[in-house]
Order: sequence, then C-alpha cells, then structure tokens
Amino acid sequence: MIGRSGKALLVLYIVCLVILFLMCSTNLIIREPEQKIYQISVIIEDMRSDNYSNFRKGIDQAAVEFNTDIHFITLYEKLDAEQQVELMEREQQDGADALIVVPVDEEQVAEKQMTIPVTLLRAGVAEAAGAGNIVIDYEKMGERLAQAVLEDIPQGGLVCMLTDPSKQSDMDSMFLKGIDAVLEKEGCRVRWIARRGEDGFRAELETIGLGEDGEVVLLAQNQEILTEAAGILADNAALSEAIKGLYGRGTTMPILNYLDRGIIKGICVADEFSIGYYSVREAVRALEGAGSVPTVMDSYYINKEDLRNPDFEKLLFPIE
Repeated sequence: MIGRSGKALLVLYIVCLVILFLMCSTNLIIREPEQKIYQISVIIEDMRSDNYSNFRKGIDQAAVEFNTDIHFITLYEKLDAEQQVELMEREQQDGADALIVVPVDEEQVAEKQMTIPVTLLRAGVAEAAGAGNIVIDYEKMGERLAQAVLEDIPQGGLVCMLTDPSKQSDMDSMFLKGIDAVLEKEGCRVRWIARRGEDGFRAELETIGLGEDGEVVLLAQNQEILTEAAGILADNAALSEAIKGLYGRGTTMPILNYLDRGIIKGICVADEFSIGYYSVREAVRALEGAGSVPTVMDSYYINKEDLRNPDFEKLLFPIE
C-alpha cells in the first residue's frame, strides 16, 4: 500500500511530467533555431523555360539542400537586354535576397549596380569572370565541335553555318567564334546562312543540300536552330541523305531524340544540372559572406553511341 505522502509524490511526479511535455511541445525549453529561407530569383535570357530543363532540375535540388525559395523568370521577348535589367530591378524591389542571371548582354548586366548578390552564368573565360560566377567557355565549346566536324567532313566539303543574327546571344556569339576560328585555320569552305522569315532555313537547305557537288555539313548557332534544322531533315529523306552531318549544341529532349535517330550527328553539351546546382550554391555563399571563386564548367562532344555511356547518361538525364 502507498501511503498518503507516497501518493502525493506520485501525483507531483505526474504533474511535472505533464508540464515538461507541454513546455517541450510548445518550444518553451527546446526552441528550434529558425532557419533563414533565402528568396532567389533566376532570370534567363529566353521567353521559354523548356530549354533549361536540366538546369532547373539542378536548381530545384540545390533549393532543397540550401533552404531557398526559387522564382524562375523568363523574358516577355527573347534576348531583350533592357527588359532583363528591368526585371533585375523589379525582383530586387520585390524583396529577392539574391539573383541568378543568364545574361542577354553580359557587359550591360555586369555593369548594373545592385544592392543584392548577383550570380551570372557567363559565356567567356574564367579570367574575365567575377567571384561566384559560373563560367561556360562557349568559345572553347565551339572549337571542340569544329574539331569533331573536321574528322567527319571530306576534303573540299562545304560547312554551312546556320545563324540568326537578329537573335544572337553572347553565348551564341562565343560559340560561333570558336567554330569559325578552327575552320578558318584549316582553310575549310564555309558558307554563312541566315534565317529568312517564316520559311526559316528550309528553302536554302534544299537548294544547297540537293545542288552542292561536294559533301555538306551543317552547324547550328544554338539549340533552337539545331532543332529546326533537324526537323527539316527529318521531313525530307532526300535532303537528309545528301547532308553529310548536322551538328550543334544543347540537351533538350528533341535534340537528344534526333541524335538517337541519327539525324543529328554530334552535339556539344555542358553539365547543365550542375550549372543550376552551383549557381544556387554560389548565391547562398554570397548571402552568407563566404568567399568564392568562379566555377568553370567543361563541355563535351557526344554522338549517338555516347547516349548509352553511363557517364553521359547521368549528365544528359539527371535524376533529382
């Protein structure tokens, strides 16, 4: 039998347990430190985001790991540098803690004075980049692609450069510069073909591909033009047979499907998942005052056979 004093102690013990439980459950004793959720806006140079699928996957992965809230913003009109700067100002005024920008015009964006950290995805070389920026050397990528083309094109063959001068980003310009430098050094025959109205490149390609005596290869300025040219070849079996090869850059699903079908012969790619991930990481480092240096990304040339290579599978088809 428990005496009166024992019962009193038991009741007191139970009451203490209840009080401790209530205090813990309401954070009166063990208060979890509130973790800062950073608001980061990502502003790309395009009107559409489907060209940035793997890039967004990397950003989403980093957003979870670094406790950030990401706002992905596209332009109303592609390659509108002034609008991009206006969006940077707007996002800063709306309370963004940091910006990640794929610049239309690197110089114009870099010169813009901001009071919040800005991480740029730059198309130049590492020496020209600021701390914390992500550098993709598109000139080197163009050189790498041109070297691969030289291994395929026969002596005296014609290289047709498919371009759209009215819609040419800094990335496009650097990429074409690298290609042109290699082809000029090797003395290749080169013809520059600019997009013409709604018909695009179709009429020009049919004229060249079916009328040129020597073998013809096509190099596209960017992934939009590469996809368009591949679609033209896919619709015209005779033209596809006449063209020695179609080359470019990009990792969109249409491009990879055309590569798998053999309509596109080779592409240069960068690890876009890692680019997205690193851009968020560097933005958070800047917000927390941690030192950083430019992150330089490499590029790779791949063909149809490489699609089954486990290393490239991870790069092209990342799993979040």
